[in-house]
This record gives sequence, C-alpha cells and structure tokens, in this order.
Amino acid sequence: MHAKNYSAVSLIYSHLMRSINYKMWAKYIYEISRISNKKNKTVLELASGSGKIAELLNKKFAKYYSSDLSLPMLLSVNHSKGDKINCDMTKLPFKEKFDFIFSTFDSVNYLLTKKSFIKMLNSVDSCLVGDGLFTFDVSLETNSLNNVKHLNREGEYLKLKFRQISNYDRKTKIHQNKFKITDKDGKRFTENHKQKVYSFEEYFEMISESNFYVHGCYEAFSHTNASPKSERAQFILKKRK
Repeated sequence: MHAKNYSAVSLIYSHLMRSINYKMWAKYIYEISRISNKKNKTVLELASGSGKIAELLNKKFAKYYSSDLSLPMLLSVNHSKGDKINCDMTKLPFKEKFDFIFSTFDSVNYLLTKKSFIKMLNSVDSCLVGDGLFTFDVSLETNSLNNVKHLNREGEYLKLKFRQISNYDRKTKIHQNKFKITDKDGKRFTENHKQKVYSFEEYFEMISESNFYVHGCYEAFSHTNASPKSERAQFILKKRK
C-alpha cells in the first residue's frame, strides 16, 4: 500500500534520526537568528517535522509557530508554546509578519523544480518583515555521493519493520529514499521520498530571481564560507531594500 509521505514514516522518524545532534543544530539556528539584533522575535519554522528543534527553541522567542506539510508529523510536536499549522511552504497562509523564518534538515530539497523553489521564496517574502531573516540548509551533491550507501538500511522499531532503499541519480540530480514498512499485523506501507540536489550555483541563481539576496552562505554548523564541494550549505537571506 502506497502511503502519503511522512504518514507511515512519521512512526519511525525518531528512530531514523536518533543520531542527530538536535541541541547543536538548535544552537546554530539561534546564533543565526541573533544577526538581526532584534528582541522579542516572532518566529516561523518551516517543515518542523517531529518538533525536536521547536522543543529546544520555542522558549527563546516571543512567539513561535511550527508548520509542516505532513499532518502526522506535525501532530507529534509536543511543545506547549506557540501554534502548529499544517501548510505548504510554497503557499504560506499567514497574514502576520515574522521577524525570523527558518527551515532545517534540507527540507527545501523536496522542492523538485526551480519554479517551486522560487515560489517558496516568494511565499516567505510575503510574510517576513522588511528587515527580517530567512535561513535554510541544503544538501549538495557531495553529500549524496558520500553518504548514499549509509542510507540503505533496515531494522525494527516499535514493532514496525522497515527497510530504506536510497539511491542518487547523477543525471537527474534526484536523491530518492524509498521506505517499506510492515506493521505488527503484516500490513505493508511504501513511501517514496524524492529530493532535488541543485548545484551550489543554482541556488544563487534562483535567489536572484526573488526579492532576497544572500547575506551569508556557510558550511553547515559553521561560519566558514561554503563552496560547490561542501556537503551542506547554510543560506542566510535578507530582503532587498
């Protein structure tokens, strides 16, 4: 049975991500948020997933909103402060303006076309204050080439058996992760996750077609400038005057 992405996977997501250092990631995002020197920031997290970053950051801001396209993932968010909104990052429904908007875990790589990526930028622009910040990280080709073999795995968690089949197509630049999950009753679910691995240069080209400019672009978790050979890059955007 084919399942909507992150419906069945939401049940094993915490297990799949168990090696992630959420505290380090949250600290890095918080450091970026302080670039604006604003107090009492209103914050919007895009593609907040299971809410681990939100749990660590929500108390640091005046208002904190978690959003995600997947309702099952969003319902697993257990922090008490702030609102949770089920929405598409390319069509953000907010009338409120935010001081800081961010996304983690290469979520923007799920935008499979340049048109959809630019649409996301325009959507963020519409609900970001004039001097606000938008930051996101991306997975580059080096990351796929170096780590695809480690993403082919199988196991069992909470009586759910799973198998992850990962491959990267260097021609189409699509990194695909197929999940096959079997529950305790033998019912099988399949989810097929695809990410577009844009080149380093393509991100700058797409950003140039929006109302944003690149304030900084770093190797993930650092303040060292990223390059086309980086595994991950952290983009920090500001609005054009």
